[in-house]
Amino acid sequence: MLPASPSLQRTLTQTTMNKTVEPRHFPPGTGKTYKLGQMTMTFTTKAEHNQGGYTLCEAVEPPQSGASLHRHPTYDETFIICEGSYAFQLDKAMLTLGPGDTVFVPRGTPHSFLSTGPQVGRQIIISSPGGIFDAFIAEVAASMVDSGSPARPGVAVDFRAIAAKYGMEFLS
Repeated sequence: MLPASPSLQRTLTQTTMNKTVEPRHFPPGTGKTYKLGQMTMTFTTKAEHNQGGYTLCEAVEPPQSGASLHRHPTYDETFIICEGSYAFQLDKAMLTLGPGDTVFVPRGTPHSFLSTGPQVGRQIIISSPGGIFDAFIAEVAASMVDSGSPARPGVAVDFRAIAAKYGMEFLS
């Protein structure tokens, strides 16, 4: 498992530190939305809005969708369950989560989650520092478009290779 490259960290820092932080309102439905498989992820507050402090994402997952066991040494994550039921692995502990539950995942801690249904799950994910998780998701989404469309042919990209670029390691 490798941390994000120094050049990537420097780029993220320069991008976020040179902008003035201003108050913002994000009405429902605004932000940058990505569809990854069955999951829909909408990013509102990003590193560029808060000098790299954090990224905030709303994730909507139908039953039986989620993220397999992984870890990342470059950022912490906080998950706030808004709707639905989740099976959540936090290191070696297995948790059953529902609306109102919050889980903090320190950097480097193995974790996974699965929306268990029967209703669609919705959670808020906060990653800190910001800019790493959203850059990873943007690159994975772009690689899916580049490799999955006759209009944009390309070689299929292994998301694990992209993850490694951002210091993430998938364990299952």
